[in-house]
Amino acid sequence: MSTTNEMDLEDVLVDVIRSVARKFDGQYHIVIGSDDGGKVIEVRVEMKNTEASLMTEHPNFPLEEIRAYSCRVIIFKVPIGARKKSLS
Repeated sequence: MSTTNEMDLEDVLVDVIRSVARKFDGQYHIVIGSDDGGKVIEVRVEMKNTEASLMTEHPNFPLEEIRAYSCRVIIFKVPIGARKKSLS
């Protein structure tokens, strides 16, 4: 049985996926993850230069929309080909 918070996080996950898919043409992967603070939405965005600003390399990424959510959304800038977590 899901709690209200889990349902809310899942609703936000769907919204984040839709927002990114609608406005961003780069490679990405979005999942629910967790850390010491509990569940989070993880957005992994592939970048040629992970040290560069996300908006410099991907000006169409909907960063402001994602920041507006009340739950924690973590954006990872990852090298090309590394958008999905490795299980090893």
